[in-house]
Amino acid sequence: MKFSTKLALALSILSLFISLSAVTAQNADINSVSSPTSTNLNSVCVVNNVTSSGADITKLNAWAVGDSGTIVMWDGSQWRTVESPTSMNLYSVTFNNATNGWAVGGSNDKGVILYYNGTWSEWSRISFSGFTDSFDTVNNTLYAVTISNDGMNGWIVGAGGVTLNWNGDTWFGLMGTTANTMRSVAMIHSSAEAWAVGDAGAIMHWTGTAWEAMTSPTNAPLYAIQMISATQGWAAGGSNNEGVVLQLSGTTWQPVSNFVFGAAGQSQSTVNSTIYAISLGNANSAWASGSNGLVMYWTGTAWECNANIASGNLKGISMVHDSVNQAWVVGDGGAIMAFNGTNWVPELPIIAVPLILGATLLLALFGKTKLFKKPLLV
Repeated sequence: MKFSTKLALALSILSLFISLSAVTAQNADINSVSSPTSTNLNSVCVVNNVTSSGADITKLNAWAVGDSGTIVMWDGSQWRTVESPTSMNLYSVTFNNATNGWAVGGSNDKGVILYYNGTWSEWSRISFSGFTDSFDTVNNTLYAVTISNDGMNGWIVGAGGVTLNWNGDTWFGLMGTTANTMRSVAMIHSSAEAWAVGDAGAIMHWTGTAWEAMTSPTNAPLYAIQMISATQGWAAGGSNNEGVVLQLSGTTWQPVSNFVFGAAGQSQSTVNSTIYAISLGNANSAWASGSNGLVMYWTGTAWECNANIASGNLKGISMVHDSVNQAWVVGDGGAIMAFNGTNWVPELPIIAVPLILGATLLLALFGKTKLFKKPLLV
């Protein structure tokens, strides 16, 4: 084939695949993610979660928090840094709507509570006395916060077993719940109940009037809990890259020993990653993330595992409350990735696939010409 003919054919092929990539980009939810920070991120929250079919995670605000008071926000097109009123590490963030959110953290035995109502500020209405004529400081690092849909009830947990309850006006502190540091807390809709997990496998249940210990089948630290109902839920944690996943059925927590890896669906009884976060879409859809870049998806019947989507720990994950399985995950070094319903981004961007195919065909077409036999000049 003459060179001129090959060149004309090459231009036609390139034009075709550029067109295909443009169509693919329009159909994809998100094709690239750029993090505005290199600081470790510990928690992420999708805002305005919906329950209708066809939700698009890119159209929902999201927030992430991390070390040194770092706060970043997804504004619908990009992640950007937001001014923070603290330099202390932040470990958890939650929102019940676009203008009402909380973040907690601390360092050196001092806790911090941040409130968002359009801007972030440090919250001071904290009482351990039960009275509101004077307010207290928190002398414990705080690790997790959750809030009800109406924003009128919530819980914070932290080091030394400290818990704080939100009544719509003041965070009231409780000490002596447990001697163990509590790492995560969860509530269910339209209920006064709450559940918390922490070090040494501790699992606590707020009955509506008091915290009570539940029987735990593990002594490993637990870092995450999510509840489907008062009788169904997930807890997870582990240590030394040995993961623990627990499932609540009725009143009994039981360890999970079936994890599916790879396209061939190889089943393993253990997962070689500590699990740091869980997020629920619905009863049959959940994501979890952990050390060594692990993410796991609950299909309703099994945890399907995908290892090494990132090089470090993935500490926070949040998904759309819907039948779709879109999610954000964050972690070490400011890592931010999105699951767009098909793949984790930034893996290979969907838009790049047609272009790579086109380049491959062009290489095959010109592979025998002198053009590709010339040495590269460096």
